[in-house]
Amino acid sequence: MKKIFLTPENRRYLEMIGFLILFGWISFFPQPLQERYGALARVFLAASLLFFITVKKYFKAILNVKDWPLWLFLVCLAAGTLSATNRAVAGNTYLYLAVTFILLFYTGKGLFYGGKIIGTVSTVICSCAILVALAAFAELYFKKNILYENFLFNPYYMRYIKFNPPRPMATQFNPVILGSYLLGCLPFSFYLLRQGSRSLRLTGLVSCLLSGAIIMLVFSRGVLLGFIALTLFYLWNRRGVKLILLTLFCLILLVTLSSYQKNINLSRFGFSRLIAGSYDSMISPYRLERANMTLKILKEEPFFGIGFNHFRLRFNEYYPAQDKGKVPYEFMIPDNMYLTLLAESGLIGISGFLIFIYFLFKRAFAELKKIKDKERKQALLVSLAALSGLLVNMAAYELFYWNNPYMLFCLFCGFIQALSLSGQRQA
Repeated sequence: MKKIFLTPENRRYLEMIGFLILFGWISFFPQPLQERYGALARVFLAASLLFFITVKKYFKAILNVKDWPLWLFLVCLAAGTLSATNRAVAGNTYLYLAVTFILLFYTGKGLFYGGKIIGTVSTVICSCAILVALAAFAELYFKKNILYENFLFNPYYMRYIKFNPPRPMATQFNPVILGSYLLGCLPFSFYLLRQGSRSLRLTGLVSCLLSGAIIMLVFSRGVLLGFIALTLFYLWNRRGVKLILLTLFCLILLVTLSSYQKNINLSRFGFSRLIAGSYDSMISPYRLERANMTLKILKEEPFFGIGFNHFRLRFNEYYPAQDKGKVPYEFMIPDNMYLTLLAESGLIGISGFLIFIYFLFKRAFAELKKIKDKERKQALLVSLAALSGLLVNMAAYELFYWNNPYMLFCLFCGFIQALSLSGQRQA
């Protein structure tokens, strides 16, 4: 009976159900629910991972010595607990980051082992993205979100929906997080667009158009830059030189036209608010001050940083004396995940992260050059594009401290690792 139940077909069916539940959790449950029921989610992920590990076929592939950059990263990340003044806060944050990364990385790796359900995974991702994007359009049309009006308190709701020209949040709690979520989902529509099935191509097309539209309508400059980065990355690897030039032309046109807009949202993509000239543009007093604060922290704690979630706790110690106490709590952050890692886990923490990313991309690029299976090659390319977009986007906010995009980040790393090593198994 056991052998009948655990046939390859039944295993794939269970994998599909498990991934549908997982991605539904990422797609439709905002940050407060993620925090409230996070422990249950991790139990589910642990059970899913146990399912993969107990299948002999998967065991050696999932637990592989070539995953050493991941384990080095997680060990180095522990530096963010050593100099913390509040060990409980730093320790709990580290446990969340490390446990979530392990569970989702290996779940993603197990899902893409052998490449049997790549199409199903891509379909689930795109279908969820369509539903979230439709919810965002409904929010813009009705200027109301039932979820936040009746069930969950959202401190950003009045700011983005009621008073300013609206910026959608849908199920992701914040416009930027919605943009990051769709940014991660978008490349998988490229995979479906290249399939033979008309229904899959239609799903990919609808997902691509809706996701792209909402990515623009969240009016996040970091999301826009992530979108441009993943598009150029994908086209560069597809040798689409003409489309790359067209994309760059569209970007220049967008920045030029937005520079003359009076609409507060559209002007965010103009030169002065995107690049230089406003308080919070890429080159601005706001950004430079956070960089200076990080340098001050490194002078005191170069190797271990000041501890996870401590930039806010010790903000006024490093902020200019004449302005202490004037910055709202919400903005007492580096607003950049790389600066956050550097300030809160020091040179050791950021080095571990960069080594992990370097080897992940190095192996993936090596596999892209020699891979012959077109399906796996396309899956690897879209996974890399999705991760590239998030890597650029996380320079604009603390991505690791937001559950939904962080879960996507970990999952995509697992996808890439599985596809990068699969060619070696076949050899």
